[in-house]
Formats: sequence, structure tokens, C-alpha cells
Amino acid sequence: MTLFRSRLSAEELAAAAHAEDERRRLQAQFDRDQAAADREERRRLDRERARADRKRRKARAKARARFWHRIGAAARGVRTVAPLLLVNAAAVGGQTGYAFTRTPESWPAAARAAVALVYAATVESIALYVSWHAHDALMHRATGTAAEMRRRAYLIAAVVAAMNYSHFDGPNWTPTPFAVGSGMASLLSPWLWGLHTRRAQQLQLLRADLVDETGAVFDRKRRRAFPIRTWRAERWSIEHHVRDPRVAWDGYHAQRAARRATVRPGRWRAAWAVLRGRAAVVPPAPAERAPVLDETDPDVQECRKLTRSMQSARLTLSSGLARIGLADRTLGLWPTDGRPASAVASPAAAVASQPASPVATEPDPAPDAPQPPTTDTAARIAAAYDDLMRDSGRPPSGRQVAKRAGVSKTTANEWINQHRRKK
Repeated sequence: MTLFRSRLSAEELAAAAHAEDERRRLQAQFDRDQAAADREERRRLDRERARADRKRRKARAKARARFWHRIGAAARGVRTVAPLLLVNAAAVGGQTGYAFTRTPESWPAAARAAVALVYAATVESIALYVSWHAHDALMHRATGTAAEMRRRAYLIAAVVAAMNYSHFDGPNWTPTPFAVGSGMASLLSPWLWGLHTRRAQQLQLLRADLVDETGAVFDRKRRRAFPIRTWRAERWSIEHHVRDPRVAWDGYHAQRAARRATVRPGRWRAAWAVLRGRAAVVPPAPAERAPVLDETDPDVQECRKLTRSMQSARLTLSSGLARIGLADRTLGLWPTDGRPASAVASPAAAVASQPASPVATEPDPAPDAPQPPTTDTAARIAAAYDDLMRDSGRPPSGRQVAKRAGVSKTTANEWINQHRRKK
């Protein structure tokens, strides 16, 4: 066939060679692109496998962490609950042993043990059930209900403890080790479960930021050296919500120094000084706190008059008591003529033994005794009394009359008393 084909020209040969080169170039480019795509696919698959491996490893790590967390939580729970369960088991065992001896011997041993176990669990679970209600009430902040339930649980536990003790005691309730142990197990069961309740409540209050701060805590050396001052500094820190011991110590001593700088007499000392007629020694108060008395105030004037009356009465009584005390004593001022001192009359007794003269002498009025009002004063008081009587329609008080007439309350009351006696 090639014998009859025409020979290709140089241009055709060049075009064919160019087409072949272009095909080879495109094929090489395709192979390179295909290889790059394969590499990219392999890298993508490798990344996906690595990501899947990481996810699997992370999931396995999380699973192991959860497993060990559950193991730790279970261990903590066992550590917390195991002693309580042992105490309950001891109490239930004591009740079970007693109940097993009281079941009919004709029953099978398994039936006797089952009945004894049910009886023991029932008796021991009553106090625990009431204690659980106390726990639930306290977690819901019903403190009153919780306290009531807790008291009932303790009472029930005491009854059950007495029963458990009576199963294994000696004659006439003689204590035995097994009886004491069984009774204590029944008695302490609600109280031990209540420890968990109080801890849970404390954590609840901590999360709600409702725990009361107890103040500063001082070292034992400071307590031994200054027991009273340390106790007072603790009270000061509790009152002022201070937790730092140094701040509490300095604050209390500053307050103590300020109090000592302004010492004032106590109530009993001041009252005794007033009863004796002596003014209590009170240091002057600061200028900004010094009370300013209005001397024109009728109440202040009345207090001044009462003070002077008390002083006058004290002086009068003291002199009279002195005369009475010296009435039977000679004091060596006159001869006794050989008679005993008790038989010699004192001048005061001699004067008292003399017959009274027909002329009666009026005693001297006390310096601050109320004097009868003068004519002008009585007129002003009468006018004020009539005006107030007409305005109010009822007898006025001494204070009102004194204020209207411009006199003291004592004078007004004296005039009112005389006015009423005349009526």
C-alpha cells in the first residue's frame, strides 16, 4: 500500500512532527497533573486518617478520663458512705440476730433469716427516713422543718437504740460490750448521716456567698500572752467584718485608747454622787458635742431650783443629824460631877427638857423653800389662770400657768393649791 502512496512533503512532515510533539507534551502534562492529583488525594486521605486517629485517641482518652473520674467519685463516695454503712450494718445485724432467735424454730433457716433481716431493716430505717426528710428540707432552706425532723429522728433513734441495747445486755440492764456497741450504732446513725447534710449545706452557702465570716483568727501565743485583749479584738473584728488579724488588733487598740481618753463615770457611780448631793466629775465633752442649755427655759430653771433645794435639804438634814448624835455626849465641855456621861444631859437635851415658852417661834424657812407669792405675782397668776380657764374650758396645769404668767412652775403650783383649798 505504501508503494502507491504519495510521498509527504517537507511541510507535511514538519506539521506531523509538530503534532506529535504537541501530543507528547499534552500527555506529559496530563501525567504530571494526574500525578499531582493522586498525591493530593493521598495527602487528603492521610490527613483524614490522621484526623480520625486523633479523634479516636481523644475519644479513648475522654473515655478513660470519664472512667477514672467515675472510679474516683465512687471511691470518694465509698470513703464517705462506707463508715455510715458499716454503722448501719452493725445496727441491722444486732436487730437481725435478735429477731432470728424469736422466729419459730420449725421454719426453714432461710425463711427465719429473711424475716429477721426484714424486721431489722424496717426498724433501723425509720430514723434514717425521717433524717432524709430533714436533709431535703435543709437543702431547700427550710431550717425550721429541718430542725423539727432532725429532733424526731434523734428521738426515734434513741428508742431503737434502747431496743437494740436490751437484746444483748446483762441482768437488770447491765451493760455489755456488744449491747453498748449495738445501741450506739443505732443511736449515732442519724447524727452521722446529718454530718453529710451539714457539709452539703455549707457547700451550698459557699456557692451562694452566704457564709458568715467569723472574724480574725489569732495565734496561740497571742492568746496565751493576752487572753482578754485577744478575745476583745476578736469581738471587734466580728463586729467590723475584719479578717486580717493585724488590722483587727490595731483597730481594737485604737478604739480602746480613744475610750480611755474620754473616760466618764459609770451609771452607779454617777447615781451615788447625785444621792450624796455631789456633782459627778465628768470631763468636758468635745466642743462639737457639748450640750448648750438655754437658761431661760422654764425646765432648766426648774432643774436649777431642784438642785439648790436638794443641797439645802442635805445641809439641813446633816446638821440636824449631827445635833441628834451629840445630844447624849458631853464632849468634855462641861463637868460631869462624878456622874456617868450618859446621865449628864447635853445642852441640847437641857434646852429640850425646859418647858416651852408661851411665845411660839416660827422656824426659819429653808433658803430655797417655796415662798408664798406676792400680791403682784398672785394677781398675774390669777389673771393667767382665768385666761387659760376661759380659753380651754378646763383647769390648766402649773406649767401652763407659769409660762403665761412668767413665773416659776413651783410658784404657780403653790398658788393653784392655795386657790383649790380656798374653794
